[in-house]
Amino acid sequence: MQKKTLFWLFLSLLLTACHPESALLRTEKRAEQQLEQLKVMVAQLDEAGLRDLTLNEEEIFYFLFENRQLVYWSDNRLTTRNLRRFSYDRWEEISFDNARCMCRWTYVGPYEIMAAIPLEWSEIDREALEQSFSYQPLLNRDEPWWQSSRTRVRIFYILSLLLVAGLIFWGVMLLIRRRGFMNLSLSGKFRMVLVATAVATFAFVFISSVRYVRKHYENRQQIGLQQKAAYIQATLRNLYFWDLSLSDMNTRAMNIDLRDLAHVYGTDIHVFDMQGKLVGSSTPQLFEQGILSTHMAPEAFFGDEHTMTQMEQIGGKSYLSAYTEFLNGNYVPIGYIAVPSFISQDAKALEVDNFLGRLLPPYLLVLLVSVLLGVLAARVINAPLAALSESISSFRLGGQNRHLEYRYDDEVGQLVRRYNRMADELNEAARKIAASEREGAWRTMARQVAHEINNPLTPMKLTVQQLQRKRDSEQFDQLFDKACTMLVEQIDNLSRIAGGFSTFAKMPEVRASWVDVAAKLSQTISLMANNPAGIPLRYVGPDSGVMVWADADQVGQVFTNIIRNALQALSGVEDGDVIVVLRDREMRHAPSPDGWVEISVSDNGPGIPDDVQQKIFMPNFTTKSNGSGLGLAISKNIVEGSEGKICFETCEKGTIFFVYFKKKQ
Repeated sequence: MQKKTLFWLFLSLLLTACHPESALLRTEKRAEQQLEQLKVMVAQLDEAGLRDLTLNEEEIFYFLFENRQLVYWSDNRLTTRNLRRFSYDRWEEISFDNARCMCRWTYVGPYEIMAAIPLEWSEIDREALEQSFSYQPLLNRDEPWWQSSRTRVRIFYILSLLLVAGLIFWGVMLLIRRRGFMNLSLSGKFRMVLVATAVATFAFVFISSVRYVRKHYENRQQIGLQQKAAYIQATLRNLYFWDLSLSDMNTRAMNIDLRDLAHVYGTDIHVFDMQGKLVGSSTPQLFEQGILSTHMAPEAFFGDEHTMTQMEQIGGKSYLSAYTEFLNGNYVPIGYIAVPSFISQDAKALEVDNFLGRLLPPYLLVLLVSVLLGVLAARVINAPLAALSESISSFRLGGQNRHLEYRYDDEVGQLVRRYNRMADELNEAARKIAASEREGAWRTMARQVAHEINNPLTPMKLTVQQLQRKRDSEQFDQLFDKACTMLVEQIDNLSRIAGGFSTFAKMPEVRASWVDVAAKLSQTISLMANNPAGIPLRYVGPDSGVMVWADADQVGQVFTNIIRNALQALSGVEDGDVIVVLRDREMRHAPSPDGWVEISVSDNGPGIPDDVQQKIFMPNFTTKSNGSGLGLAISKNIVEGSEGKICFETCEKGTIFFVYFKKKQ
C-alpha cells in the first residue's frame, strides 16, 4: 500500500512538473529574483549590469520607466499604445497589441520596472505585410528542401545515406555477433577502425561543408544588407544635410522620402531618433497596427557598436536587420537607420543543393574507395599475420617447419624474420635433443644389456676356472657334470634375455577389437595354476562372455606378465597367495563413469619399494637378477594401445595391479 501511494505521488509530481502552468510558475519565480537584482542595479545606476542581466534573458522582457517615460527595454517585440498600470508586486495578465503576457510591476525610487512573460503571440496582419518589401516573404511558407532540389542531388544524397547506414548496420551486427570489439579478429579490428574512420571523416566533412555553405550564404546576405544600409545612410545624409536632430515634426516628409528609397533599394527602411523611438518608416502601417514596436532593438540602441547586423523576430518568424547611424552633413549622429531583410530559406536551400550537387558525387566515390581500400589494406596486413598464426599452431618440434615469405621491411616483416629464425633454432634444438635422447637411450640400453649379460657370465667364468684347476684331480668328472649343468642354465638365461629384448624391439602394433577377456584370462590362469613354487592362484569371475576392446593376440601376454610378477614377488614368502578378480567397475579417473571392465591381480608379498614405484613400467628396469625388465613395459604398451589403463597400488602387505578395458555395451 505504501509503495502504491509513493508511486502515485511520484506520478503526480512528474505530471505537475511537465504541466505548462508549472513552467510558467518557475519562470515567474526566476523573474521575481531578477527583479530584486534589477532594483539594486537601478538604485546604483549600474547600466552595464542591467544590460548583462536582461539582454541575455529570452523568456522574460524587462521595461524601465522614469516619470512614466520608457528609458530602457530588453526586447522590442511587444507593442502597445496604451500600457495599463496596476498594483505593484503582483502578477496579472495583460494583452498587448501583438501578444498576451503575464506582467509584474515594481518600483525603486523614481523608477518603475515591469517584467513581462509572453504567453501567446497574436496572428500577423497579412494585409499590412503585403505592402512591405522586407516582411512580405514571411507570409510564404518555406518549401521543404527536397522540393526545390534537383533529382540528381536527391539521388546522391539518398545513396550516401544508404551507404553510411549500411556500413553502420554492418559494424553493429559484427560487434553483436562477436560480443564486443576486443573479441574481433585482428583483420576485423583493422576493417572496423578503417571503415569507421572513413565514415566519420565523410560525415564530418559533409556536415561541415553544409554548415559552411549556409553560413557563407547568410554572411553574403549580411554583407549585402550592410552595403545597402550604407547607401541609404549616404542618401539620407544628403537629404537631411542641415538637420541637427530628428523629431515627430520630420515624420510626414520623412515617410515620403523613405518610401521612395524603399522602392529604389527594394527594402523597408525605419528611422529612430537618439532616444530609440520611431520617427519615420517606409511602411508606417506596421507600427500603427501594432505589428512592430515603435522602439528599436535594445542590442543596437544600448550596445557599443554603431553599425551591426542581427536576427530579430516578428511573432514567431525571424528576419535580419542592419542598423547604422543617421548622420547629418557634419557627420553628427542625429538618429538610427534600420534596414530589415528576410533571408529566404528556399534560396538558402537552393544554394546548399547546388553545392551538394557538385560535392556529393566525388564524396561518395571517395567514401567507396576509402572503404574498399580499408578492407583491402586490412586483408593485406592480416595475411602474413594469419600465415604466421597458422604456422605457429602447426609448428612441431622435429617436423618439417617451412619458412614464411614476406619481402617488406616493416614490423610484420621483422616479426616474420624472427619467427623464421626461431623456427630454425627450435628445429636445431629439437634435432640435438632427439640425437641426445637416442644416444641416452642407447647408452641406457647398453648398460642394461651389459648388466643382464654380465650376471650369468660371472658364474660361467668362475665355473670354467674351477674346471681348469681340477682338470687332473679325481673330482674332475663329478665337477664337470655339475659345471655343464650350470653352464647350460646360464646359457638358457642369456638366450631368454636376448629373446626378451628381441620381443620388445619387434613387438607388433596393437590391433584392438572386441574380444572375450574372461575366456583369455581363464585360459592364462589354467596354464599358470601349476607353477613350480606351488603358490595358490585363485580366480573370481566368469569364465567367458565378457567382451572388451583389446588386442586378441596380445592380451594374454598382459595377464601372463602380471601374474608371473606376482608369483615372483611371493618367492620365499610363507602362505603366499595370488587372487585374480574380473568385474564391472568404474575406472579411477575415467572420462566416463561406466562401461569398463576391471581385472585385478593381488598378492600378499612385501610390496614395491618407494624408490622403485616410479620406474616400474620403464623398459629394461628390473629388480630381479634373472629378469629382463620388459614384461610390464610390454603390458603397458598393449593395454594403452587398446585405449585402456594399467596401474597399481602397493603397501607392506602386498601389491594389486589393475587393468581396465572398455566393455561392449
